[in-house]
Amino acid sequence: MKVLLLAVVFVATVWCYDEKYDKIDVDKIIADDNLFKAYIDCMLDKGPCKEEYSEDFKKLLPEVIATSCSKCNEIQRQNVRKTVKALSNKKPDEFNEFRKKYDPNREHEKDFAAFVLAVD
Repeated sequence: MKVLLLAVVFVATVWCYDEKYDKIDVDKIIADDNLFKAYIDCMLDKGPCKEEYSEDFKKLLPEVIATSCSKCNEIQRQNVRKTVKALSNKKPDEFNEFRKKYDPNREHEKDFAAFVLAVD
């Protein structure tokens, strides 16, 4: 029984992103234009990655897009969806830059768009 429990914990740890990201207040970031811009600038290599977890997000973003957030838990999926929708609505030029940088051949666009529009 202990071995099974350890295996489940190990798999959850390996196959999911850290729960520390669940505590990020995405609504606050999106509502604060300067803060939102700081995160965007970090991801697009236009500025330093000084905001909380911004360097982590920059490293994880290619995988999140390529796998349609398959390692995300429910909170993380909701936050990614909210952020992508806000980016596309509030900052369409930067949204296009994201698409070019993180999916230049548009190979993940269809699946990732379906993920963003889905509801858990």
